Amino acid sequence: MGSLRSFIKSVRKAKTIADERKVIQKESAAIRTSFRDVNLDHTTRRINISKLLYLYIMGEKTHFGQVECLKLLASPRFADKRLGYLACMLILDENQEVLTLLTNSLDNDMQHPNSYIVGLALCCLGNIASPELARDLYTNVETILDSKNNFLKKKACFVAAKLVEKEPDLSEFFLPKALSLINEKNPSVLLGTLRLIDVLYHASEENRESLTRTLPRIANHLKRVTSSGYQPDYDVMGTTDPFLQVSLLSTIRTLAAGQHNTEEINDILTQVASNLESGKNAAHAILYECVKTLFAIDSDQSLKILGVNILAKFLSTKENNTRYVALDTLLSIVNIEPLAVQRHRATIVNCLSDGDISIRRRALELSFGIINDQNIRVLTREILPFLENCSDPELKTYTTSQLTIAANKYSPNDKWHFDTLIRTLKAGGNSVTQDIISNILALILQCNDQELKKHVVEKLLASFMEDGDQFGLALITVWSLGEYGDVVLGSVLEVKGESITVQESTIANVFDALLENSTYTDHELVQLTAFILTAVLKLSVKFKSPKVIEHLRRIINSKTYDSNLEIQIRAVEYQEIFGQDATLKRGLLARMPPPPVKEREALTLHKSSTTAKRGDHGAIASGVAAAQDNLLLLDLIDNDDVPSSAAQNDVLSDIFGSNSNSNSSSISNSVSAPPKSAIAAFENANVRVMFVPREFAGNGEAITEVLITPATSPSHKLQKLTHFQLLIAVPKTQKLSITSTSGGDSLNHPQDQIKQILKVTGKPGAKLKLRVKLKYQVDAVPQENQFDFAEFPQSL
Repeated sequence: MGSLRSFIKSVRKAKTIADERKVIQKESAAIRTSFRDVNLDHTTRRINISKLLYLYIMGEKTHFGQVECLKLLASPRFADKRLGYLACMLILDENQEVLTLLTNSLDNDMQHPNSYIVGLALCCLGNIASPELARDLYTNVETILDSKNNFLKKKACFVAAKLVEKEPDLSEFFLPKALSLINEKNPSVLLGTLRLIDVLYHASEENRESLTRTLPRIANHLKRVTSSGYQPDYDVMGTTDPFLQVSLLSTIRTLAAGQHNTEEINDILTQVASNLESGKNAAHAILYECVKTLFAIDSDQSLKILGVNILAKFLSTKENNTRYVALDTLLSIVNIEPLAVQRHRATIVNCLSDGDISIRRRALELSFGIINDQNIRVLTREILPFLENCSDPELKTYTTSQLTIAANKYSPNDKWHFDTLIRTLKAGGNSVTQDIISNILALILQCNDQELKKHVVEKLLASFMEDGDQFGLALITVWSLGEYGDVVLGSVLEVKGESITVQESTIANVFDALLENSTYTDHELVQLTAFILTAVLKLSVKFKSPKVIEHLRRIINSKTYDSNLEIQIRAVEYQEIFGQDATLKRGLLARMPPPPVKEREALTLHKSSTTAKRGDHGAIASGVAAAQDNLLLLDLIDNDDVPSSAAQNDVLSDIFGSNSNSNSSSISNSVSAPPKSAIAAFENANVRVMFVPREFAGNGEAITEVLITPATSPSHKLQKLTHFQLLIAVPKTQKLSITSTSGGDSLNHPQDQIKQILKVTGKPGAKLKLRVKLKYQVDAVPQENQFDFAEFPQSL
């Protein structure tokens, strides 16, 4: 049998995958045969184990060598034990049955006179300890903690921490040791002790009082380390023992959280934050940990401002990692110290033009976090160019959404508000979402200043004529022309340096250009066509020119043979209305009443957000019930998916709310008890949610019904439950589609219920898992509940 070197050379010489597999299989067979030799010596066994580790690194099966690794530990030679423990740490884990055979070797080696062998045993125990091994061997670790060997005491502290994590009941044995070891001044031992204290603190609340009393000693250690001179063994780029300083600060943050802190702690934090020279990674790590501690504990206001200033200095460095950390931390504390963060607005905004996309993302989110009444104009001027030059679809969607929210909340006047929204539409392109479109339409309807409304429509038309390829802008422009096209007749627009007088024919030509535009997708063109047909019908009673009115009629007639069924039906209906008496048409096609503007929630780019996201749980589908009778209302605020009534209802609910239109109706069905197959999923004092399995064929597809009813508690006092929204997410490996909601969006009677059908597809045999969020109002007070459900008896 050859050496490890020759085996590696053979693998590397293989020219094809088949040749490589042949070499590996041949060597694996030779190792298996060698292991069966009862007279195998330790030297050969060591060579075999080293080859086995190479096979493990390559991802090959190595389970057949587990026992041989344990046999290697029996050798008295250090080289054998070192390789044996390494193999055990890699090949074995706490779930392996052969792990019990390791107990005797660990027990013997932790009592070995050679400290390096004891260190090997400790490392192995710390890496693969199971609760059983922890209970069997904790006394050995206790004994080592009392030794005078600092090398072993440090290792024993880390191993003790790992044993307490595996078996929290052992904390009662290691707590006295930690309280004693905290007095140690050796940096290595102290580092291990701090790790043990952190684990003990989280293992049991009973430990916290005694551990908190060590705060003064930990603060003294930090003061001693920061004021000590040059130490060659622990110096990193001119910073004294940054690892220990970071650990000390982290422990202070853990123990002092929620405590009334002394002046001593505030003083030492000030000393750490003030004395370090930034510019080097080691110093930055300590300063960053110091800032985190300042904001986690009950520190002085001046210290928190100092922490913000430190982070601002990080932003001025050229090191991207440091700048990212600063932006991320500022984002987490902007709500705690908004004024202090505001002072560094210019530095934050400069990061929007950084070459690193991660820094731009964090700077963008932080820019929105610091927007207020005073700086909305300045920050908008910085963010809009970023939006215009942005090529990331996710960032564009986020930016347009956040700009809309900020403009709604902080706009200095209505004219600036509308101008900003229109520029956002123009810059946002096809990233403008339906809720933003609904929001802008509602704002235009609510505007009572006729001169301002005229300005808005003129601005929309001019922006569209400059760039007619932006879908959101086109959609809102068409809707606005349909409602207020007569208001802008005779206006002079500046378009690409030319003056254009708006006439009836100008607007009709805009519609023609849109219908012939080839840049839109088929889906977008269907929705845009629906909007155009409604606008054409409305303008037919407002325009005077017979020639233009005939032009409008031809537009409607041209769509009566459209390949899309809904467009065809709509065109035929409008054709009938077009020929009716003018007096009847004026009443039918009157301007819409102003609806309420629905408040929108701020978004986040953080992956750790508690809100369910597409990347975390798959696509989120929502159904909002609002049965609408008025055809024209549906036309004016259609959703992305024209054929889907659920989508139409969702946007309609967004812009109008469920009770804003006199023609809106909520359908409540009188029902009996739920089906026998219904599975209770959630219930509180207001509502009860059940799932009724429909089809689980085992072919990777399942259909189930969601059933929402008033709470069944005897003590429940029926309240007015309205504006229900149901949001459901599935894992990435599954796909969810939702039908429209039946039963309305309110539960006002004991017999009322809301139903929705879910269809989930995925891998056959997979378990169906749902994350459900309920949003509704109880007597006009918003409520929100979230729960996970995976108790379906069948699988996909």
